[in-house]
Amino acid sequence: MAKLPFRMMPGSWGLRGKTRAIAEAEYLYEGEELTAKLAEIEADGDPVQTELNMLAEKLKAGELTFPEYEKECANAKDEPFVNVLDMGIDPENVANGYFELDYNDLFVKMLTENGIVGKSDEEIVNIWFNRICRTIVAQEGADLDYGLQEAVPNKFVEDVEYVRRDIGQDEVSSTDE
Repeated sequence: MAKLPFRMMPGSWGLRGKTRAIAEAEYLYEGEELTAKLAEIEADGDPVQTELNMLAEKLKAGELTFPEYEKECANAKDEPFVNVLDMGIDPENVANGYFELDYNDLFVKMLTENGIVGKSDEEIVNIWFNRICRTIVAQEGADLDYGLQEAVPNKFVEDVEYVRRDIGQDEVSSTDE
């Protein structure tokens, strides 16, 4: 049996604006259609805000993890995005480890526009990340002048020796082996 038009329902009489639109959507739709319609109503027709509202509902429903939600929000806003998903350390040699990064195409585009080039997206991001790591190591020496003189020396930084090769790549060796 077909539903009566919403305007004929006594509960709709006297409703105005957003309240009426929400009540009508709840009367007419179910499931994902209802979620999409409510997101659109709450966003006042703004397509980006509608998408953000939909993503928030998917997060609440457990359809997205928080890192996925963050990335999708950045994509909806047309913004660059990078996030550290995981970090691991070798228990036998704590100086060795890894980072797992998640990024979007706009992040790679931003890196490329700022002079970082490579053969693939992964290579471009790796070059950027290596530069970040080198900056951190360089700042380690500067930080020693800022009240850290009494701290225990960083065994890993002191034991690393950089050797410049003719081909322009740095070679790193440790005297602790």
